[in-house]
Amino acid sequence: MGGLLDERVVLETIFNNYDTDGKGSLSPIQIQILHGDLRMGGISLPQVMESMKYVCVHRSNCEPSELYALLQEMDRRFFLIQDFRWEFSMIDVQHKDTISQEEARWFVQTVHGRHFSKRKWEEFVRSRPIPGSSVAFAEIEVMLCNIPNRMDLQTDKMEEEHEREDRLRRERLAEEEVARLKKKREEERRRLEEEQKRGEDLRRKRQLEDEVLHDRQKEKQRQDEEERRRREEEEELERLRELEKKQREEEERRRKEEEELYKDVEKLAKDAEEKEKKTKEELDDLKKKGGSEEEAKRLRKKLQDERHKKLRYNLKVAIKSRDRYQLDYNITEFKKEKLEDTDMDLAKAEKILKELIVRDDLKRAMTKRELEELEKAINAVKKHGLEVPLAKELGEANKLLTRLRRLERIRHEILELKQATVAEIRSYQNPPPVVHKVMTATFLLLGHAEKDTKVWKSVQALVGKTGKESLKRRCIECKPENIPLAPAKRAKALLGGFDLEEVRDVSAGAATFYVWASAMIEELEDLTAQKEEAKKKDV
Repeated sequence: MGGLLDERVVLETIFNNYDTDGKGSLSPIQIQILHGDLRMGGISLPQVMESMKYVCVHRSNCEPSELYALLQEMDRRFFLIQDFRWEFSMIDVQHKDTISQEEARWFVQTVHGRHFSKRKWEEFVRSRPIPGSSVAFAEIEVMLCNIPNRMDLQTDKMEEEHEREDRLRRERLAEEEVARLKKKREEERRRLEEEQKRGEDLRRKRQLEDEVLHDRQKEKQRQDEEERRRREEEEELERLRELEKKQREEEERRRKEEEELYKDVEKLAKDAEEKEKKTKEELDDLKKKGGSEEEAKRLRKKLQDERHKKLRYNLKVAIKSRDRYQLDYNITEFKKEKLEDTDMDLAKAEKILKELIVRDDLKRAMTKRELEELEKAINAVKKHGLEVPLAKELGEANKLLTRLRRLERIRHEILELKQATVAEIRSYQNPPPVVHKVMTATFLLLGHAEKDTKVWKSVQALVGKTGKESLKRRCIECKPENIPLAPAKRAKALLGGFDLEEVRDVSAGAATFYVWASAMIEELEDLTAQKEEAKKKDV
């Protein structure tokens, strides 16, 4: 009892000695001075204040009853600091009196063990004037000496839980924001796609309308052009019929005129030839007998007159015969003798010869069936004013010209056929019967067997070929005279159940090939008819 009393007296005495202002309590500085007098060097003011927080009710003042416990806490810190300073110096291998922030954290965490407070460490790091700089011992000595308590640990745990919840909340909000932005972008993308689709649909619709309008205008132009050509062809045919009528009248008139004019020209030509021969014999006899020069001169003059008379009659015979080669020979002989054309027979013969040459050229062009050569031959007839005498041949030539021009127009239409139109034919999976039959007829004319076109996929393969084997190129290069008659008849039978408008309503592309096939069949039939007619004439 006496020992406790003496201890209390001593503490009161010590307390009173340092309570210089008589307040009945000691301030942190007074406590630091007191402890420094007890322990050499004492501890830092922050350590004193931390000790007071642990012991004193009023953290900024120490009551007499709290002095002993406070001094014990301060001693604890004093001796710990000695050990910690030594351990700090071991970490400070470069002797800079500082260690790195990471090393300081490791040091504190090692001291506190499982009671290490990440929250307090982060608060310390945030409070530093220069974040990330090296750490002096004075900065962490208080933290090292502080004893973690359950409250701090609970607070750390609560804060960590709060931070985790806050982090989860932020992540959730971020995910929601991301989802919202994603949804917004998706909606924007869909809106743009819909706008683009509407724009594309509108563009395609307008393009289709423009194409339909263009096709209608083109079709109307084609129909107008066809109608104009048809009228011109009818007018030309009517004109040629009139010319044929005039030709018949002219031929009848010419026949009667020539019958009257050249009635006995063959006999007269023969008589003239006999007289020329007889005069020549007389001249030869005179030369042998040595007759007078005057008589010889008379006979030579007579021989020349007889020869000229013979040439004139021979020219008349050629005019009457209308034989091209006979005319050509006699015209040449007539001109060689430089005879005067008193009866206008030379002019008539030359006109007839020109007519025969032009007629033969026209017939040859019709046989060759070349559009350019036929046009040239027809123009030659018109150029030389031979439309009336060659009206019949000109009529036939114009009919052929119409067909050849039609073939050329069809070839041009095939050439201008868009690849999309060909692709449209090929794209059918189950084509309309009219399309299948038209394409079957087309490939029959191009040399394929009908069995090769029974299955639509085979037709698709043929339509899809390119290069030299492309459908367009084969149609353009196909010539009617090279098509066998049997497949042409079968193709005609296939096309016979449809008309052009019916085909065009189903497929514009198929309509083009329908026109091409029909024209080729028609041309082949005409060629066949001509051959049959030529055979009959030969027989």
